Amino acid sequence: MDIGYLGPKGSFTHSAASSYFSSGNLISYDSLMQLIDARMNKQIDYAMVPVENTIEGSVLPTIDGIYQTLPTIQGELILPIAQQLMVHKNNQDRWQEATLICSHPQALAQSQVFIHKNLPQAEVEPMASTTLGAKKVVEHPEEVYAAIGSKMAADEYDLVIVKEGIQTVANNETRFWLLGDEPIATNLIFVEQKATLLIELPMDRPGALYHMLGIFSKADLNLSKIESRPQKTKLGEYFFIMDIEVPSDPAVLQTALERLEKQAFPFNLIGNYPTYRKP
Repeated sequence: MDIGYLGPKGSFTHSAASSYFSSGNLISYDSLMQLIDARMNKQIDYAMVPVENTIEGSVLPTIDGIYQTLPTIQGELILPIAQQLMVHKNNQDRWQEATLICSHPQALAQSQVFIHKNLPQAEVEPMASTTLGAKKVVEHPEEVYAAIGSKMAADEYDLVIVKEGIQTVANNETRFWLLGDEPIATNLIFVEQKATLLIELPMDRPGALYHMLGIFSKADLNLSKIESRPQKTKLGEYFFIMDIEVPSDPAVLQTALERLEKQAFPFNLIGNYPTYRKP
């Protein structure tokens, strides 16, 4: 079984994939679109993708990529995220002189308060993943460069962690979605059952959003998230991504979906899946 993740090894997505699966072949991808495309082309059996963070909100490339490809979500993992500041061992006593900080944009944004306070002179360079930042640091030992990422990344590249837990919010978490064709069991802690919809609103119907939300309100279904994104067709055209808490009686959700269809709201159910949490 092949499982793709946003790499290289040591990234938070790698940690999510290795936490979810006790066995299998983990394969690294350089970008989210490469990872999602590999799953849709069935080059891998599953793909683990980040979708939302406590501090920075939705991972928009994931949301947009999923809208374009319509994969199926088979599970969700909530992973605690602690960002570490790491440098080459030659520079551990000089980390405050760092001229460059490199990491994934999400990690940089999650740590921006620390950076502003402690390393205001450093240039910030976004990378495709946190571990690519660590890789750049280890490749330039003559420079005082720093990376932000996981303890796993520090171990992987033999870097020294000089400051732990530099994220702005202590209780920082990221949601990851597992994309695939079939459900698969895991030993993680079950939290709840969710469903995710992609919905497009008719342009010529005043109050369309109000009427669409009324369907879920009437069914007493709790929406844990609703967010709009541009369809990237023309200005003013949007789709909504919605997470729904699935009740114990699945017929309640099914009835709501039938009402959506009856009232001509175009939608795609891209997953009815279990949510898990890593302690």
